[in-house]
Amino acid sequence: MTTTRTIEPLAKPFSVDVTLPGSKSIALRHIVMSTLAQQPTRLDGVPRCDDVDAMFDAVGRLGVDVDRRAKTATLTPPQSVTGRDVELNLGMSGVSLRLLLAHAALRSTTTSFTGHAQLHARPNADLLDALEQIGCATSSNAGALPITITGAESPARETTLKTGVTSQFLSALMLAAPGFPHGLTIHLRGERASASYIGVTEAEMARRGVLVDRVNDTTLRIARADYLGGHAVIEGDASAATYHAALATLHGGCVRFSNLGAHTRQGDFAFLEVCERAGARVELHRDSVSVTGQGRLNALGEVDFKDMPDAAPTLMAMAPFLPAPTHLTGLATLRVKECDRIRAGTVELRKAGVRVDEGDDAMTVYPARDLRATAFDTYEDHRMAMALSVLASKVGGCAINGAECVSKTYADYWEDFDRIY
Repeated sequence: MTTTRTIEPLAKPFSVDVTLPGSKSIALRHIVMSTLAQQPTRLDGVPRCDDVDAMFDAVGRLGVDVDRRAKTATLTPPQSVTGRDVELNLGMSGVSLRLLLAHAALRSTTTSFTGHAQLHARPNADLLDALEQIGCATSSNAGALPITITGAESPARETTLKTGVTSQFLSALMLAAPGFPHGLTIHLRGERASASYIGVTEAEMARRGVLVDRVNDTTLRIARADYLGGHAVIEGDASAATYHAALATLHGGCVRFSNLGAHTRQGDFAFLEVCERAGARVELHRDSVSVTGQGRLNALGEVDFKDMPDAAPTLMAMAPFLPAPTHLTGLATLRVKECDRIRAGTVELRKAGVRVDEGDDAMTVYPARDLRATAFDTYEDHRMAMALSVLASKVGGCAINGAECVSKTYADYWEDFDRIY
């Protein structure tokens, strides 16, 4: 069912405490690692969202016993990862798909993958090439869904991966690597997309007892190992924090996050530095952080989103209210997200009367004095919906079509958004 939300202008400053949903990216990594542990794992802080639901359903089909209660889940791995032939439907979850494509290489049986039409449009050819070098048999629609993978009987010890499209391919191979009989050495080719996410993967693997050997700038080696079971806490989602931080910055409000702080490795946490440059005050502690708008906005000039791509739509929504043009760079990966976020962002901003210059991997957003209320489309993209709510809170009278798509990563977003009014 498609829902539309009308957003009125926010007329007063606000002060709220927000407990963010657990990081989707971190939760999905821990779910996969838990399938390869020797003991059960209890995860606390698991977010309520469609992507995590899809992953839990998939690992359940792979033989993992999943006991999920509110924000806690206990996963008991199967005796063997091999099992029978299985088909996995990953819905709209690109991260889950990529992580499980590599996981399928550990199974001597055949794993078939399908999903929502949107997921069928997302590229996977470079990851499939790397899996074929390991010895897997694969079939696909030119690298897209539907995909089948049959693991190798005697997996190779090394593979080569092109890293220019998305960091998710490398994270997928890293997470699966300790499950191969001799581990895996991964040779990297090309520019590193969204490199901060690789740091997250490496850090979370270390929490579960598996270390990554960085042989040199283009080679990673991961030895054969079992992940530790036990207990892991999922920290708050830095991508989700960007919307609340932007609202506080624009409206002179204050938001305090109780489950995200200085120890995080999430790349999108750097968006708080962008808010600080724009005029907000950021108070940082180990396990919490607050953002307070100061009532005056500064020009940002150029902001590079190469290591925080999911935060780019949030700045697109803020930029019309800054006193000088804002140039967003490092946006190449936005072309292959849930939608083409550069094109979609350009179209939606122009609807409201914002001047936008669109480039292949960059865009410039100009200050706008006379914005008009409009009906925004979300392209079934959760980040477009949440970012456009930030813009709408300043314009007022705007409609967000397909507002329910936020459930992909942040099912409670609209409830938290309404608290600022």
